[in-house]
Amino acid sequence: MERAEAAALLGVGVDATPDEVRRAWRLWAREMHPDRGGSRRDFERLSRARALLLAPLPVAPAMPAPSPRRSWRDVIVIPDGRGLLLVVGLVVVSVVAVLVAPLGPMPWSLAGAAAAAAATSVVAGRIFLRGPDLGHVIVARFVAWLAVTSLQCVVGAIAGIAVIEALPLLAVPFVAGISLLNPGAGLWRPSRSARGVNVR
Repeated sequence: MERAEAAALLGVGVDATPDEVRRAWRLWAREMHPDRGGSRRDFERLSRARALLLAPLPVAPAMPAPSPRRSWRDVIVIPDGRGLLLVVGLVVVSVVAVLVAPLGPMPWSLAGAAAAAAATSVVAGRIFLRGPDLGHVIVARFVAWLAVTSLQCVVGAIAGIAVIEALPLLAVPFVAGISLLNPGAGLWRPSRSARGVNVR
């Protein structure tokens, strides 16, 4: 029996006070009591309705307080020499990809440079972070991508290559990577990292 049904049976509102519920039950009990010609089944329903309306409403358990977010000092680490060498190597590949771009049809030949910049941001995030949450990963990847892409634009400007005009193209792999990492408004199936599995 639901509270609304119990209240309707006793003729009171769902938010009736305990005194109103008891008063209504007494009135109906006089009429429905088996000793006064009422049926046992109806009297039991009245008693169940009374008990239900007098019972305290269940209180939802309190949600635990969220754990404090780890600071950047706790998640940034200085990698060993191999890790630094790998990041520097990827930065060099990203710059070289800009320098060889004029060999193909512009701006599509910059796709390799765009992919190299996005790959550098992913690898740098994995090497420089330990135990990050999703926010740390997104910010770290953005900062690394922005640094590499800015370097690509500067080198391209020095070499006379119009990299800045292809900046939207350079952003496509990075944006796609962030979109896969953080599925947003349900446009993609959540990745393992978005479901709480460590992204490392």
